[in-house]
Amino acid sequence: MFALKKTNQLNSFVRWYSTIKNTTLPPKGFKTGTYACGLKKSGNKDICVIYSEKECNVAAVFTENKVKAAPVLLSKSLIDQHHNSGFQSLIINSGGANACTGQEGDRNAATMSNLSASLLKAKQPSLVMSTGIIGQQLDMTKVEKGIQMATSQLKDNDWVSAAEAIMTTDHVHKLVQKTIELDGKQVNISGICKGAGMIHPNMATMLCTICTDANISAECLKPALKHSIQYSFNSISVDGDMSTNDTVCVFANGMAGNKMITDQKSQDFLLLQQALRETATELAQMIVKDAEGASKFISVVVLNAENEAAGKVVANSICTSSLVKTAIYGEDANWGRVLAAAGASGADIIPSKISMWFSHGDGKDIGIGKKNDPSICMQFLKDGQPTPKNEDRAAQLLANKDIGIIVDLNQGTANYSMWTSDLTVEYVKANSHYRT
Repeated sequence: MFALKKTNQLNSFVRWYSTIKNTTLPPKGFKTGTYACGLKKSGNKDICVIYSEKECNVAAVFTENKVKAAPVLLSKSLIDQHHNSGFQSLIINSGGANACTGQEGDRNAATMSNLSASLLKAKQPSLVMSTGIIGQQLDMTKVEKGIQMATSQLKDNDWVSAAEAIMTTDHVHKLVQKTIELDGKQVNISGICKGAGMIHPNMATMLCTICTDANISAECLKPALKHSIQYSFNSISVDGDMSTNDTVCVFANGMAGNKMITDQKSQDFLLLQQALRETATELAQMIVKDAEGASKFISVVVLNAENEAAGKVVANSICTSSLVKTAIYGEDANWGRVLAAAGASGADIIPSKISMWFSHGDGKDIGIGKKNDPSICMQFLKDGQPTPKNEDRAAQLLANKDIGIIVDLNQGTANYSMWTSDLTVEYVKANSHYRT
């Protein structure tokens, strides 16, 4: 079994996150092009084109909101029509969601798809993603010029510009790249996403594109993506709101040259699936760390649930509790709010069995094997009863930027993790003036 090699997590998070330089090779055969066509008031780049020299197998997951934007409906239709294969291009615009825009919006999405594919000489229409304010028509004069310019200046390895071009309220671009070895071949993965507000499972307000040169069948790519989404973008929440445009799409062009993966039980499938999951998880965590107005990154870890579904229900209830989120913002170790959220989740929990800790750390495996480490963890509840609490120590713990909430249900063996942010005055300010 080959070990997964994490090669980069390029970002420059404001507030407390450091920049790590990109050192990995991009997936073979992919090019990106960007342009600032004027959709954004800032004048920043707002058009992104991703192109593969070779036809790709594609898998995608879309918002479960009943109100779906025109590019979501179009892309879903194209993927169904072409049976997840034969795609070479993706066109993304920021600065306008093209949602709730009627037949004109449908025509505009189709124009973006057909124009970009024609300019790229792709055999099939481009998939389309859009992000921005709902209910406004795109200025297609600007968009069409942007597509023409972006497709005319494709570059081999400019994923940073691609990540920047899809930003809206994001403070920073979000890019993850990984390299693994399959069948003796180096396989590369590049993933970009955007998102900072309206974030909630099924899915968040975010767009994500993952490109890989792995050789994998369309039949295997779809479950690999679905698995990855379950434990990443469907395990984050910022404000409990779900968007109209959410899309996660993975392109695989096979140019790494590994033997095609056709068996979901094979070692190569499991390794690639794990790499996709880790890529998506890191991107999802970046969204939470960059959440609108956020000052804390919170890992909620539910241990020893009766089953995974129950663990997720409890974790989700804690993550979406405004009282829990404001307590963390205020650096108040109010474990009662956490317990109340767990009890209100609808899961069949037994209060007298529950133990609880608060911790700090880097958000990775924060609740497994760490709850007995007094240097980073403090217990507040044991078998349903409060434990002695040092208020000064608790305040010091919650003064950290990365906070863990660990809830042990003591009812089974299933664990589930979710990630959220605190709820701040700055979040209210950002969203009360979103359009202005």
